[in-house]
Amino acid sequence: MKRGLVLSLALVGLMGAVGLAQCYCCTPAERPPCYSAFWLGESVQIELKVPWRFCCCCAAPQVVGWRVETWPQGELVYSVSLEAPVAAHEFSASWDQTDLSGAQVPAGYYTVVVSTTEGEYEAYLKLVEKAECGCFFWWHPRSWPCGWSLCEPRVILSRACMPRCRIELHIGACCP
Repeated sequence: MKRGLVLSLALVGLMGAVGLAQCYCCTPAERPPCYSAFWLGESVQIELKVPWRFCCCCAAPQVVGWRVETWPQGELVYSVSLEAPVAAHEFSASWDQTDLSGAQVPAGYYTVVVSTTEGEYEAYLKLVEKAECGCFFWWHPRSWPCGWSLCEPRVILSRACMPRCRIELHIGACCP
């Protein structure tokens, strides 16, 4: 019985190691210091998180636009200028990974820049082809998390969730 349990655990560990090796086999020589990774074609949600007000006495930034550039070249890929400034806590944008002409951008590294009335804030993004990873054990490609300050605004990149991936809990009768 114990021998079967040990053998099962060893087999599960071996399968996990093989799965990790498939996903993370090749690290490029040049990459940003940190990044959020997304599958190619997956929508990217962009937000600006502003820290607590006690950190500074400055005015809260208002978002005036955002853009996506290639990394490290800095070539413009996509750009949006807002008609009127928007408070950071109300700002949310979605990028469908297309360029200004509407074509899908290639896999690689990008910089997402959010422009505000107080300056520009950026985050790095990696787009990965599913065939490149060859991974069947993980739902998302591996990101390299960034450190952040409690007092500095930061750009948050997340998966744009479709209504079908929302979890709802209904207790009692549903109201019309």
